[in-house]
Amino acid sequence: MTGTDLRDFPVPDECRGWVEQMFRELDVKVSHQAARQGGPMMHQDGAIRDDRDCGKKDTCSTKDATALYEAVLCGNYAQALNLCRNALARPDIGAHGIYTALMLPAIRMVGQAWADDSVSFGQTSLGFSLLHRLLDRLAQDMASNGLSGVDRKLQAVQQRIMVAVAPGDSHSFGAMILTQELRLRGWFVTFYDHSQSDAVIAALAEQGFDTLAISVSCDESLVGLADFVTTCRVANRNPQLEILIGGAAIQAPLGQYGFLQADKVGLNIEEVVNVLSSREADLQRDKWN
Repeated sequence: MTGTDLRDFPVPDECRGWVEQMFRELDVKVSHQAARQGGPMMHQDGAIRDDRDCGKKDTCSTKDATALYEAVLCGNYAQALNLCRNALARPDIGAHGIYTALMLPAIRMVGQAWADDSVSFGQTSLGFSLLHRLLDRLAQDMASNGLSGVDRKLQAVQQRIMVAVAPGDSHSFGAMILTQELRLRGWFVTFYDHSQSDAVIAALAEQGFDTLAISVSCDESLVGLADFVTTCRVANRNPQLEILIGGAAIQAPLGQYGFLQADKVGLNIEEVVNVLSSREADLQRDKWN
């Protein structure tokens, strides 16, 4: 499923404000990161030039930034992450230029396309959400001094994982990003959007899953979610099904969501990864016992 698959409903004013706020936050975040890394300067014409190495044509090109822009708009997280990691590994870009040579131009391209009304609300929202996630992964890569150090820890082959959007919740961005992230790290993941609630129940009954992660983005989608969780548990062939619930609708204090009867609530992507890794280790121990 890509950004272009999402239906383009009329966009409420508050959603337009949210997109514009997300753009500003991304722009500021990346600009601060670039300043800390001592990166190249962005000139008013939008070109990236590094005074230490301005003679290299590839460094001054916007080709990679355009490719990243196109990847995030269509929701291709794997391609976008690969573009970022390749740029991070290049000596002419690397950590000193990754933010201003790649991330900031792509962010501003998405923002400009939204301002020009040349892309939909769904594409813009998905693009900004993916760019936020990419920033987190780049920080992890640079902190670990290895482009795939995190992924090498996860050789997951045992668990069957389902990611689903809460019934009635039309925002699939977070669930799509989580799905792609988990697949990149080696897990087999089945994804269902908000229109496929019946398919979720059927798949649980037919195949059996170890973990179900449910994304919920708005308060209205919490109504009836407890019943959906109960139905999923009853339907699943595996009685040890673990249900995780996260998304923008889940806010502190997390104790208020006990009525949902989930095993864990309010997890971000890294916390989901940690939960699955821990469960993977338990499955491996059980296999050898």
